[in-house]
Amino acid sequence: MANWYDGLLEAALPSIVGSGLGLLGDYLTMDDATEAEKIRGQTLTANADAALEAAVPYGVGGAGGTADFDADSKTALLNLSPDLQAIFAGALGRSGMWGDQAMNLGADPFKAADAFYDQQQLRFDPIEERLRSDTESRLLAQGRLGSTGGMRQYQAVEDSILQGQGERRINSLNQAQQLINTLLGRESADIGTATGLLDIPMQYAKLGRGIGGDLGQAAQYGLKSRNDAASGLANVTGASPFGSALSGLGGLFTQPTSKDVPSIATQSWGQYFNKT
Repeated sequence: MANWYDGLLEAALPSIVGSGLGLLGDYLTMDDATEAEKIRGQTLTANADAALEAAVPYGVGGAGGTADFDADSKTALLNLSPDLQAIFAGALGRSGMWGDQAMNLGADPFKAADAFYDQQQLRFDPIEERLRSDTESRLLAQGRLGSTGGMRQYQAVEDSILQGQGERRINSLNQAQQLINTLLGRESADIGTATGLLDIPMQYAKLGRGIGGDLGQAAQYGLKSRNDAASGLANVTGASPFGSALSGLGGLFTQPTSKDVPSIATQSWGQYFNKT
């Protein structure tokens, strides 16, 4: 007489085999999907790397200088041509010289005004002395040198000389201030010349960046591609069919209790209990 569980096994065998084949199919499907997603991720990553590499600015050179880029250290090297570098150094040197002179004069503008006056007075001293001498000679010839009228006339000459000296002192102060302003203007002009020259390699750098493409957009694309690849791979490997498949097969590998047997025999497998 055949055991009743032989009939159970014979009845359950198609379901076990079918479930096993389904599980295998799910596994193969998952494996194929995972492999495909890996390939897609590698492709996206390669595309991102290529985009980032293409976005690195190009090195550009010309008569005005060069603009080079180091992708590893992420630095830009901007250089003027030798001729322009000499002009740059000269402009900076002159600006320092003008600035020093302006500082010296501006520290004591009245002293600077006195210096201007003394320089001019060297030219006027002989004129003033000759004017005094001529006046004395004329008054002496007229016999008025010691008279009241002669003294008033001589004093008028002295007043004229003092008035001229006062005007020259005021003019000297204005000239000193004008010189300070001129020196500061020259200093600013030379600084402007030097800094303006630096724009030449900067324009080369902009040209190289334009050739390489917009680095910011390329970087965003690269990061997004990497994120998409990682996310897609995680979604595929996370949605494994093993969990649901094994849950469906769990009841097949659990020994039925005694109260379950009559129900099974009555409803499905009664014919196997009567086999001899």
